[in-house]
Amino acid sequence: MESRQSFFNGRALFWGFGISLLLKLTNTNFWISELLGTAIGLIILMLVKKTNESKIVKTLSGFSMAFLASTILVNMGGTLYLRETPTFVLALFPIIGCFIVSRSKEYSLKRTLLILFCYSVFMITLGSLFLTKEARLENIFPLFHFDYKGIVLGAILYVLTSVTPILTLNDMSDKKTIISNYLMSSLSILVISLLIVFVLGNKEAMLYRYPEYVLLKRIKISEFFSNVDNIFVVPMVVDLLITISTGLRNIGLNGKYSKYVFPVLLLFLVKFVTHYGYAMVALYFNFPILLTILLFLTLIPKKRLNKK
Repeated sequence: MESRQSFFNGRALFWGFGISLLLKLTNTNFWISELLGTAIGLIILMLVKKTNESKIVKTLSGFSMAFLASTILVNMGGTLYLRETPTFVLALFPIIGCFIVSRSKEYSLKRTLLILFCYSVFMITLGSLFLTKEARLENIFPLFHFDYKGIVLGAILYVLTSVTPILTLNDMSDKKTIISNYLMSSLSILVISLLIVFVLGNKEAMLYRYPEYVLLKRIKISEFFSNVDNIFVVPMVVDLLITISTGLRNIGLNGKYSKYVFPVLLLFLVKFVTHYGYAMVALYFNFPILLTILLFLTLIPKKRLNKK
């Protein structure tokens, strides 16, 4: 299934993980890393003709992506909104909903994804317009103080965070659509990153796990409207829910009971990681390693994997 799926998959892991860690690695050079990472990612997507179709690899990659997206979503909900709600409850309803969506017909999903894509683009554009008055040019300086190690590490992180979900969750047959989706998702991440630094400043942004959420709190329409930031959080939630759904869809188990095993396993694993702070911190700093492994497995030819 394609259409706009890769647009959401290419952005989902930036929320709470990718952007936050990228700013810590690159300081004010984040924009260079993102542009360099986009160029490298574009080359990879253009060169890859077919990914590994092994059931083992597809199941592992689908479950891993669903796990990362679910963890981010549950942690976001528990940290920012529902602090008194048990993590098991926070994880239960999204995973059940995504499991049901993953079993839906492709035609209906494509139409839904197109509507959500238009909504996401509209909300990003509208939010950017409201935030321009909060931007401060001095926050981006020093603009050309190059830290080459940080730039390279940031570019690698960007490629892993944006390209790995696309390659592991999407069929590469519609290359033109995937590349256009990748470029649009990369542009939206660059715009949001620039707004974070322009509005908050890099030093303040590095203090938060969800700097993109703190950015949205600065949106002011008028004194009459309150908590308008909640409307602009919806695209982030949509990205994560779609990635969870496509991850579960990629598992592709057809057994009578086996198709329920992985969602249940996912539920308890997410509950454990989000409940214990040390596990969440460990995942935050080590998720690029998991993405590297998944990318490597995805690019191994199936015949070679079977021989081993």
